[in-house]
Amino acid sequence: MRLRQRLGLEWLAVALLASALVAGLAYWDNLLRFDNLVYDQLSAIDRPAPLPEIMIVEIDEDSLAAFGKWPWSRQRHAELFEQLAAGDPKAIGFDILLSEPGESDGDAALAQAMAGNANLFLPLHFVFPGSNGAEYDVKQPVAAFAGAAAGLGHVNLAFDPDGVVRRATLCFGDKASGSDWPHLMESIYQSVEGRPSSAYDRLGNCDQKLLMPFARRGAYQSVSYSALASGQVPVAFLKDKILLIGATANGLGDQYPVPLGDGGTLAGVEIMANLYSAIVRDDFIRPLSFGQQLALSLLPVWILLLGFWRWRPRTTIIVSFALIVTILLASVIFMRFALWFAPGTALLGVIFVYPVWGWRRLQATSDFMDRELQHFTRSKMDIPIMRPELGPVDLITGQAEQLTHAISHVRDLRRFISDALRNLPDPMFITDLQGKVTFVNRLAQAGMEDGAQNLELEDMLNRFVSADDLQEVKDYLDQKHRPTEHDYVDFTSQDGQIFAMRRAPVMSDDGVLKGHIHYLADITEVAHAAEQREQVLQLLSHDMRAPQAAILALLDGKMNDDTTIRIEGHARRTLALADNFVGLARIDSSEFSGEDILLAELVEEASDSLWPLGQTRKIRLEVDEQSDGGFVSGEPSSLYRSFVNLIDNAIKYSPDGGVVAIRIRVTDLDGEPFVSVAIADQGEGISPEMLGQLFERFASDDRMAQSSIKGAGLGLNFVAKVIERHGGHIRGENRRDGGACFTVLLPLAPDIDEQAG
Repeated sequence: MRLRQRLGLEWLAVALLASALVAGLAYWDNLLRFDNLVYDQLSAIDRPAPLPEIMIVEIDEDSLAAFGKWPWSRQRHAELFEQLAAGDPKAIGFDILLSEPGESDGDAALAQAMAGNANLFLPLHFVFPGSNGAEYDVKQPVAAFAGAAAGLGHVNLAFDPDGVVRRATLCFGDKASGSDWPHLMESIYQSVEGRPSSAYDRLGNCDQKLLMPFARRGAYQSVSYSALASGQVPVAFLKDKILLIGATANGLGDQYPVPLGDGGTLAGVEIMANLYSAIVRDDFIRPLSFGQQLALSLLPVWILLLGFWRWRPRTTIIVSFALIVTILLASVIFMRFALWFAPGTALLGVIFVYPVWGWRRLQATSDFMDRELQHFTRSKMDIPIMRPELGPVDLITGQAEQLTHAISHVRDLRRFISDALRNLPDPMFITDLQGKVTFVNRLAQAGMEDGAQNLELEDMLNRFVSADDLQEVKDYLDQKHRPTEHDYVDFTSQDGQIFAMRRAPVMSDDGVLKGHIHYLADITEVAHAAEQREQVLQLLSHDMRAPQAAILALLDGKMNDDTTIRIEGHARRTLALADNFVGLARIDSSEFSGEDILLAELVEEASDSLWPLGQTRKIRLEVDEQSDGGFVSGEPSSLYRSFVNLIDNAIKYSPDGGVVAIRIRVTDLDGEPFVSVAIADQGEGISPEMLGQLFERFASDDRMAQSSIKGAGLGLNFVAKVIERHGGHIRGENRRDGGACFTVLLPLAPDIDEQAG
């Protein structure tokens, strides 16, 4: 679980970092140069054909040679327009700026010649920054020229950061308010078709740039300005043509880089020809919106991230390369639908996430292996199987070899434990949490021809336990909280053997319950021995007590001579020995079963029972009870017998005419309330050699006893066992003013209200 949690956190961190990286790159368009290079290569796959109605009138090197250096006089242009009017073209785009006035005669002649062409369109341009704090100034053609033209349009070029012209803006200004200037090519289209282009209608604003496809260099029809002006081109050749007049000579500075893949430039008038063709075909390539671009860029990254949890490393690297190819194919497919998906961000996301996750996973796994191997080394069980030492290698290889060694050790240990369990001297089987038997040893499977593996627990019990004891065994197994002492159940098997079943949990290293072990100890001989012991106890308790009781009954009321007294003493001693011996045996073989007892009342009853014995020697029994009704939780018979033994001993060791003082109090010991019973005599006290072994079995010193009847050393041992069984304490000591004192401390029973709470 620790490795899963660590890898989960590492995976989440990599996922968030990769997503943030992709989102940032997409938002700031940091990979635009790379995306442009990809676009240039993909756009060359299928270049559009040029429109046949477009003809470029080139101001080329031949024209400069024929008419002199640039700029030419406006009379020169007027002569051209006069010829163009005779050819009846569909529209004319004159890509020469005429924003500055020239000679009045030349301007007038040019304006008059322009007026003879119905669909003549002139360019305007913008000056950045504008005057008086304006963002820009609009520079229109001279008023006479503007009045003669059918319309105006901007000819601004949109340059990418690498200086290449790939995009075009179909308007300039505020389209929403209608104060925008359409592009010169859009103006010509609207004049020819009588409506705005579809691409123009779709524009949300004039800032939107559209990627335009380029035809091959030199694909459009062209004619030299000088050839047309000198009459070398028949005017009929111009009919219904869209003429675009502009500079193509290298020295005129109207050449711009374009994405044709050959590194060359293209004249501005040819760029306009490509733009007009794109407007007519409506095949502009529209970049995806930011949301669409981000979603498509994150998709392969998250496919890879999710695959990290399922795929093997070999599969992951194959999928990574497949995703890279898929991203590039997606860009090609989108271009087929006139959409541009920039692949750079998605590619970088995939390239980033794979090694970073591989690094973090390897680091987490290495750390985990290191910790687990250290833990394994500290806690592994040594078994009699030797392994070769590992040689020096790099860290990861060393960890892998250590892991291999550990797995081999675990495999050997599993075999070792399996062999040990199978050959246990008693039957044993293991069940899982669903009660299915998952392991049986040799003795548990003996006699089962069909085997015991995968049996249900109930089936296993039916095969082992006799019908009379089956329910008792099931009740034991159904207990959720079993006592810690004597946690087992006895039963008789189908073949008459007696077993003690004990169930223990099977826990994982981190404390999770996985199943239960059921161990069956063969106690047939022990059970038979217990039966014999019970018979002996019955013999002591009944058959040996009965004759002694009969002797005492016969002596009752007879003359009190010395012989009678001795016979009565020995009979009573025999009864006490039998009672103490049986009591000790019962304590060792039975569970504690207590009830609330008023201890002072029980002590007084024990004292009253010995009053006749004290009277024979004129010994008074004085009870000082100040326990305020202190109850204890105990077994009345054994406690009663214990206090009888203690008071009897006090009488036995007291001088004739003495006093046995019994003092009952409530006291505290280590903050816990106890009922204290102190029994003191006026004898000669306990001998020093006996103080350390007062409560040991058969320890007795009757040299100081005033009675002629000697003890066997079982009474105080019985008392100590009973008091310990009740959770109490007993001590014996000599008093300063003479005599011995035995003090018993028993825990005060809780109040009834506290027990209910």
